[in-house]
Amino acid sequence: MLFRSIDTSKESLATNGYLQLPKIQNSVEWQRAFKTDSIPSGASLDYIVRGYKSDNSIDTLGSLTFVSDSADLSFIDAKIYPKIDFAVQFTANESFESPKFKSLGCNFIPPPELGTNYQVVSSTADTVLIGEDVGLQFYVYNVGESAADSFNVKVEIINEDNSRNTIFEQTVDSLGSEQRKLFNVTYNTSSGTGEKTFLINIDSDNKITELYEDNNFYTVPFYIKPDTSRPSLEITFNGNDILNGEYISSNPEIRIELNDETLLPINDTSAVTIFLNDVPVYYASNPNILTYEFNSENPKAVVTYKPVLEDGDYYLTVFGKNSLDNIADSSGLEKHFLVSNEAKLLYVYNYPNPTSGETYFTFKLTQIPDEIRIRIFTIAGRLIKEIDVPSTDLRYDFNKIYWDGRDADGDILANGVYLYKVILTAGTKQEGITQKLAIVR
Repeated sequence: MLFRSIDTSKESLATNGYLQLPKIQNSVEWQRAFKTDSIPSGASLDYIVRGYKSDNSIDTLGSLTFVSDSADLSFIDAKIYPKIDFAVQFTANESFESPKFKSLGCNFIPPPELGTNYQVVSSTADTVLIGEDVGLQFYVYNVGESAADSFNVKVEIINEDNSRNTIFEQTVDSLGSEQRKLFNVTYNTSSGTGEKTFLINIDSDNKITELYEDNNFYTVPFYIKPDTSRPSLEITFNGNDILNGEYISSNPEIRIELNDETLLPINDTSAVTIFLNDVPVYYASNPNILTYEFNSENPKAVVTYKPVLEDGDYYLTVFGKNSLDNIADSSGLEKHFLVSNEAKLLYVYNYPNPTSGETYFTFKLTQIPDEIRIRIFTIAGRLIKEIDVPSTDLRYDFNKIYWDGRDADGDILANGVYLYKVILTAGTKQEGITQKLAIVR
């Protein structure tokens, strides 16, 4: 069997066509287009520009008008169309002579380029004690060819559980090409201990178009150490420290001071708890007799307690803790004291006794009387010296009154035994106790 083939291909000349050029992108300002071509008489080349929006939708923006092979592109808003491309439309003349396209380019201003790196980031310490400040310093650079306007710089703390909290945020109005801006951030570490990380985030709202964004982030790790130091308590009664078993006023001003060397503030009334004879004294229930004052320096907490007390024995127990729950003393600080609403003169004696001359008359008072009078006699009963002590020179419980060992005329007394009587006067009540003293030289 014989087969024959028939060639049906046919060539024809086209009178028009087009060439699609690649996209040009990452512009903040379109400037001018430049072409080189060769166009025979009667033929034409039409340069059509298209704009791409951020959502990749396309708008045809029209044909370019070239003057001396240059066309203006400034009518294209780069904020709307950060990408463009060109289509070159060919039209031959009647002799089918085609125009020749050689090149097409354009001038534009590229976007800014923000960033930071290890060379311009530093912290004041990589390990701090809880409550201390740690400082972070860094520069933000714009190494691009255009200004970056209205962008955000944020610093966050990344915790061990990967939770985050923002500690610094600032909007930069403008940062020009090849410019930099310094940032200083201070972070107080009172929120907790453990591994932490500073995260620097430049243009966190992603408002600036950039070619590269991986240099917009930088992390700086640091560690916060716990503080195990314990606070201390001090208790005074009407401005005085007392020994256990002393008499105090029935309406004393008891001042409790909590001193703490940690760097954390104390601002909670639970930091100082009070028990009187094992009964808790709550702030909420006793606002008129219990006040709390908090300070940034020691004493960090001052509690003023003004009870009204009946006669009897009392035990005041105070517990204190700082903001880290470190306890001053697990058993608390305890004071035992006595209250008597009747003025009494107790434990009268003098020392030294015998004395070579000078001595102290000592006694205890359950209340501060109107006066204490000390009268000194010879063994025969002759008054040789009288000492009057006003109430302003007296205090609750233990008192001591100095005597130089001379009589009312200033003469030195002879060796021997003498009598003295300490007399308490409180209103209409008068009480006296007589004792002996000896002078031996």
